[in-house]
Amino acid sequence: MGKTAIMRGAGFRLRRSVVILVAAAAAVFGWDSAAAENTVTGTVAFDKRVVLPPQSVLDVSLHDVSHADARSFELAGILIEDPGLPPYNFGLAYDGEAIDPRHTYVVRASIRTDGRLLFTTDTVYPVLTRGAGNEVNLVLRRVSDGPSSEMPTTLGNLPASFEGELPCADCPGMFFHLDLFEDHVFFLRTTYLGRGAEAIRDAIGSWIMAGDDGRLTLFGGTEVPVFFRVINSDTLRKLDVEGRDIESSLNYELRRLDEAEPIEIRLRMRGMYSYLADAALFQECLSGRRFQVAQEADNIALERAYLKAKSQPGEALKVSLLGRIAERPAMEGGAMVLTVVPERFIGVWPGETCGARMVTADLESTYWKLTRLGSEPVYLGDQQREPHMVLRSKDSVVTGFSGCNRLTGSYVLNGHSIEFSGLASAMMACTESAKTERAFISALGDARSWRVIGEHLDLYDGDGNLVARFEARNLE
Repeated sequence: MGKTAIMRGAGFRLRRSVVILVAAAAAVFGWDSAAAENTVTGTVAFDKRVVLPPQSVLDVSLHDVSHADARSFELAGILIEDPGLPPYNFGLAYDGEAIDPRHTYVVRASIRTDGRLLFTTDTVYPVLTRGAGNEVNLVLRRVSDGPSSEMPTTLGNLPASFEGELPCADCPGMFFHLDLFEDHVFFLRTTYLGRGAEAIRDAIGSWIMAGDDGRLTLFGGTEVPVFFRVINSDTLRKLDVEGRDIESSLNYELRRLDEAEPIEIRLRMRGMYSYLADAALFQECLSGRRFQVAQEADNIALERAYLKAKSQPGEALKVSLLGRIAERPAMEGGAMVLTVVPERFIGVWPGETCGARMVTADLESTYWKLTRLGSEPVYLGDQQREPHMVLRSKDSVVTGFSGCNRLTGSYVLNGHSIEFSGLASAMMACTESAKTERAFISALGDARSWRVIGEHLDLYDGDGNLVARFEARNLE
């Protein structure tokens, strides 16, 4: 019986379309690279002689890996059942319009038998952009049997700091500094070697250890969590974006420092801010930790905006700012405590909350309440219904309320790209909300990409400018 190939293509929807091509061995194994313009071709071989067991399946796929610590997006893939003797030829047809010359694309391959991973690529194989072509030769290596069931899961005494230099797909390496605190808060600094002024990215969030496999999960400001495995109290091993072990001879381990050395992280932060009796507190959204706020830098602008927006004394309002977390004397007692230094005030958003921590909402089939248009918060008048939208995955239709009328239209997804079309609403005349409705529909028309962080959805135009923000309200 001939080989069977199952081909995957990203198409124009977030969910991958799957077309089963039975007895397509000639098309798959004898691929002519000139036959299709938007095709990645190549071979798959092993680093040593092997004989595959029956029922083996070869999986080759093309991925966009441009976003650090975010789930890669698969543009195309193929499954080949009982591939036979190596080398294996393959061809991956992709949507040419989905390729961005600024992005990084790689090809990966693996072989599984009865669902168990036997061989995989452990080297980055770039294609299409940044000087790479559309042909690639992959080498598969046998995986290990995985971590021992007796692997220690204790982190030891906290706080603790871990450091290490790990591989990077498109740079010489990534240097990690990770601080873990007893209240399940983490600070993370990732330094991308060889990238100059844009090399450092700081993050804050919450960590948990779940199950008995020693997996440490960091929930922070990325679309997907960051995973480590606790080897022992002195060693953490980085896992892939799916939380699986990375089978590689390269170093993926962070080592514990002799003493905890928490860093002063600097990043854009969101949190619930309150000010009463000359004392300000900031509860950071991603970690849930409450910090005092230093009365320095851009603090005056922050206080003034809050006092103007609040409706009652001491009310907690969501604010965003660029700030540092540094040690300052406590409000009472004078001991040094971690404090938010507001280096630049960005905005106050009365209609928003932090949302639930360690939860990521789905783009589709979620009730998205409109909270921001561009840089302006969305205010609701008395008895005014909130503008919102729902993306229906079954028919790619957007429905909702635009502020005055019902909203309908359609949308097309391609990875993190999105376009709305056919947007329409009833013709009911409104006075108080007419401006919001026009701006809402205009923002949807301008949207070209999306990003979900936690329970918030951001839409961006073609230049990367924020056009709208939403907060999730789950549908029953």
